[in-house]
Amino acid sequence: MMRRSSMSNRAIHRQRWRRGAVAATASLALLLSACGNGEEATDDADANGAENGEQVSGGGTVTVYNCQPQNLMPSNSTEVCGSWVLEQLFTGLTQVDYDTFEPVPGVATGWDSNEDQTVWTFEIGEGWSFHNGEEITAQTFVDTFNWTVDPENAQQNNDFYDVFVGYEDLVEGDADELEGVSAVDDYTLELELNEPFSPLPMMLSYTGFYPMPQEAFDDPEAFEDAPIGNGRYQMDGEWEHDVQIAVERYEDWPGEDPGVPERIEWQIYSDIETAYLDVQAGALDILDNVPPSRLGTMEDDFGDDQALFETSSFTYMGLPLYQEEFDDADVRHALSMAIDREEIIDSIFDGAQVPARNIIPPMLPQAREDACEYCEFDPDAAAELYEEADGPSELTVYFNSGAGHEDWVEAVSNQWQQHLGIEDVTFQSLEFAQYLDLHDDQSVTGPFRLGWVLSYPSPQYAMEPIYTSGQSSNYTTFDNEEFDDLIAQANASDPEEADEYYQQAEDILLEEMPVIPMWFQSMGVVHSDQIEHDSVTMDPRTFLRVEQLQVTDEE
Repeated sequence: MMRRSSMSNRAIHRQRWRRGAVAATASLALLLSACGNGEEATDDADANGAENGEQVSGGGTVTVYNCQPQNLMPSNSTEVCGSWVLEQLFTGLTQVDYDTFEPVPGVATGWDSNEDQTVWTFEIGEGWSFHNGEEITAQTFVDTFNWTVDPENAQQNNDFYDVFVGYEDLVEGDADELEGVSAVDDYTLELELNEPFSPLPMMLSYTGFYPMPQEAFDDPEAFEDAPIGNGRYQMDGEWEHDVQIAVERYEDWPGEDPGVPERIEWQIYSDIETAYLDVQAGALDILDNVPPSRLGTMEDDFGDDQALFETSSFTYMGLPLYQEEFDDADVRHALSMAIDREEIIDSIFDGAQVPARNIIPPMLPQAREDACEYCEFDPDAAAELYEEADGPSELTVYFNSGAGHEDWVEAVSNQWQQHLGIEDVTFQSLEFAQYLDLHDDQSVTGPFRLGWVLSYPSPQYAMEPIYTSGQSSNYTTFDNEEFDDLIAQANASDPEEADEYYQQAEDILLEEMPVIPMWFQSMGVVHSDQIEHDSVTMDPRTFLRVEQLQVTDEE
């Protein structure tokens, strides 16, 4: 679930990508616990106290930190705060098994494709309905997909649908529906693609493909205040803006992993420091986004009731290749080699980041350690290379303001001055919306901070949206035909055969270096003693698995 994000605390996951993209920035998390790896949490059957498909009794109430969502419409949700809630209210065609990083059944019981993976058939499970009783059939998805793409509805997840035949015709007003999306019968959905795309089942787990009932189309504004979904939880009342979102377990959910808590209350905070103090005081059960200033003290503050999770959120310094002074790859290599990532992480983040030596996030099976030759700190070699390549003596460095990036961006710039002999560095910082406008206009003249986080766990999503030619999120304007071809080959291959192509594509990125990998962010979680510590875990999209939380003392 991810798109553009301003990041520091919670932010946007994704916004735009033609043919598979997102726009982004930096967000949060996955796993690696300071006092217990998330992978050690009990499995669904044990944690739920029920076999697959059975509901549980009790479960208690948990109160959870959240920021104010932008909206609660699946087709329009492009940020973490809203999508995190929507995942509990809705179930898509597919879901993701985060142990195997493979798609598994959701509403669809199974799927198949033709030989070249351009026509996919999904079998819809019988017995699924929305919380208002409206039955879910193949036509439900046809209606949802067409409504999402219709430009009159201005839904932000529209771009994800450009894989389907008829997308351009519908967007341009030459058709009323997607030609490539059809209901063969009540329980058979057929999807025809413009080109082979093997990650389709994984992509369909994303928020923007959740089914929506007729009420969503009839009155979208009213629907957002009290979404009617088909997930393991249903709304209890309306979304109280800037206060809370409360949901209750839906006892008739037909899925295989029912929710554990009986009730979840997302408490909406504007100040994350206040949330941290509220967990300490017992006024809030769990905070999934410990501020950087507290990472060094959270163990002293919470003892065993805290954990640090690794993340898929990739922070980088991009380089505007449309500027002549960054056209030489050796200039880009030297800038990377002059950065002591470990020193910055230790001094500014109290060690709570993972130095990036690859672009495919380290938790994915396709990731390789130390894939990046030019990510090793070597100031002498960097200085020599920079001088030979006639690197610029002055830099303007860009970052978005108000998201906590000032200190580390300044530290990187100081190292460039120290090791490369750069005479002058100036900074340009803007609010995030204006910052993205600057990129859209190609008005950036120097290194810039951005980031990316996975909406679904695939190396395709880690690379295609921001590095392939012509993508709206390709802010460096990187243009490499061999890279584009390798991504296309990987997308057209069976998953077990695609890994080599994705890794070869990553090798090109790390050699050409349109972006300088910095780190994968880590995320601190703290909780009250009301929560069983072993039930606390997080997935690669930075979502705390609230449906698995176990309450120690139900009252």
